[in-house]
Amino acid sequence: MKTLPTSLLIAALACSCASGPKQLSIHDIAAAQELADQGDFDGADDLLSDFKVEDFDLPTQRDFNLLRARIADAEGDWSSAIRYYEAYMTQIGPADNARAAEQSLLDYGSQLLDGDLRFMWIFTDRSRGILTLENLALLGTTTSLRAEAMARVAEYHYADQDYLEAEVFYAGLLRPQFAGLGWEDSASFRLAMCHFLLVDEDKLNGSAVVFTIDQLNAYINNYPDGLYREEAEQHLLTSRDLLSKFHLQVGDYYQQIGDLDGAHHHYSLGSGQTSWGDTSIADLVTGTPTAAVNAARLAELPPRSSGS
Repeated sequence: MKTLPTSLLIAALACSCASGPKQLSIHDIAAAQELADQGDFDGADDLLSDFKVEDFDLPTQRDFNLLRARIADAEGDWSSAIRYYEAYMTQIGPADNARAAEQSLLDYGSQLLDGDLRFMWIFTDRSRGILTLENLALLGTTTSLRAEAMARVAEYHYADQDYLEAEVFYAGLLRPQFAGLGWEDSASFRLAMCHFLLVDEDKLNGSAVVFTIDQLNAYINNYPDGLYREEAEQHLLTSRDLLSKFHLQVGDYYQQIGDLDGAHHHYSLGSGQTSWGDTSIADLVTGTPTAAVNAARLAELPPRSSGS
C-alpha cells in the first residue's frame, strides 16, 4: 500500500487522540482525486482504503462518495460503484457531476435488468437492477435520465404482469416535468392497458370497468394519431361489452333472488336504456353484443311494480 499523504496521516492520528473524531475536509482527498484524474485508480484506492464517508465533513462526503464510485467503476466493481453513486445522488450538494453519475446508474441498472451483469459470471440480480432504476427515477436530478429509468421500471413490471406497480411508473411519466421527452404516447396507452388487464371478467367491478373505458378514451382523444390507437379502440370495444356484462351479471343475481325491480334496473342499464333516471352508461354500452342479451332478458320480465 502506498504511503498516506501527510494531511491524511496527521488527521488520522488526531482522530485517535482527541476526545471526539475530527472530520476531514475536501483537502484530505485531493491527492486521491489527482491520482484518479491521472488514471491511477489503484493508487487512489490505496489512499482511501482506510477511510469511511463518516470520517469527512458533510460538504466533502458527496465528493468522497463520487470518487469512491469512480474508482469502483474503473476497477469493475459494479456493486460498490452502484452503492457509492446512489449515496452521492442522495446527498445535497452541487450537481456538476450529477448527470454522469446518474447515467452510470442508468447503465448499471439496465445491464442488471437485462442479465448482462452477473455475480461470479453466473448469477443474475434483476431485483437490484430494478431497485437501482427506481432510486434513479425517484431521486435523480437529470429529467431525461429519470424518465428513461421510470420507463424501464414500468416496462419490467408490465412484462412481469405486475400491473399495479407498472401503472405507478406509467402515471409518473405523464407528469408535466417529463413532457416533451417522447414518453407520453406509450405511457398513456400502457397506463390504460394496466387498468384493462386488471379487470377480472369472472369478478367484474363496474366502477373499475368504467375507469378503464375513461382511460382508453383519454388515450384515443389525446393521441388521435397515436401509435397504439387501433389496439386501444379494440380494447375499448371489449371494455364496453364488459360493462354491459357486469350489469347482466347483477341483473341475473337480482332475478335469482326474486328482486325483479333490481333485475329490471340492471338489465335496462346493461342494454343502454335509462332506468330510474340513470343515463350514466347508456352511451357506453349501446351497440355491444351483451347489450342485446340484456335487452332480451329485460323483455322476458313482467312490468315493474307500481311506484318503481
